[in-house]
Amino acid sequence: MEEIKVNRKIEINKFFKISRMKEVIKPTKPHKHEGYFEIIFLSEGAGVHIIDEHNYSVEPPLLFYMNPGHVHCWEFSKIPKGYVCIFKEVFLSAYPDIKLIFSKLSTKYNLPQKNISIESDFKLMREEYERDYPDLDILRHYLIILLLKMSHFPIPKGNVQTEVNPTLFKYRQLIEEHYIEEKNLEYYADKLSVSKRVLNSTCKKEIGRSASSLISERIIVESKRLLKHSNNSISEIAYHLNFNDPSHFAKFFKGKTNLTPGQFRDKL
Repeated sequence: MEEIKVNRKIEINKFFKISRMKEVIKPTKPHKHEGYFEIIFLSEGAGVHIIDEHNYSVEPPLLFYMNPGHVHCWEFSKIPKGYVCIFKEVFLSAYPDIKLIFSKLSTKYNLPQKNISIESDFKLMREEYERDYPDLDILRHYLIILLLKMSHFPIPKGNVQTEVNPTLFKYRQLIEEHYIEEKNLEYYADKLSVSKRVLNSTCKKEIGRSASSLISERIIVESKRLLKHSNNSISEIAYHLNFNDPSHFAKFFKGKTNLTPGQFRDKL
């Protein structure tokens, strides 16, 4: 059985990449991308973009958005110009609320001819990325701004909204609601009416990570926020996050960050 080709456009140890669209007409073979999201902006070009079973006409200016696992290929009739932005979920790990935006995005957005805002966003990201020492925080916030803008665009009539695994989406919502008082994976699996094995398999398939890592990530995000932006003692933060004792919290934090909470705060 012939398998669908997997293209890996970003190195394993990198989380973000932006480049110019290849200015060629040659058709591409159907392929999929694993482990990363992709946003494509086209200012010029013509043809067809095939994503899964849907054919989308290329009529710039426009945006295409794809989740990990989407199968797609291009059939251009006119040389394309634009940008391709690739990012992994972990790049936005400190912004769990932003990840919930993914379920609201459409596969394609037609843009007004005079709308230069989006193209400017891509240009700024590209310029920062090309610096000798790009600032990841700047890139991260440019990306967040782009995603927020996209979430407010009307979904064109007849366009397909990007499919997000409902179990994963609901799991993220539950974590956001209960991560302080509930850190046990079994609690979330029961809420979702699935086994821990199924929940873990779903997360591995959709985002390449274990289910429990999403809980830990959310706790670490909140821990860092409290350590950075509050005057609470480490013990107070530990108890607020529902750890039995500060030493347990310190051990957990160091296991995920290679720093104790005190060392993290001192570095700030």
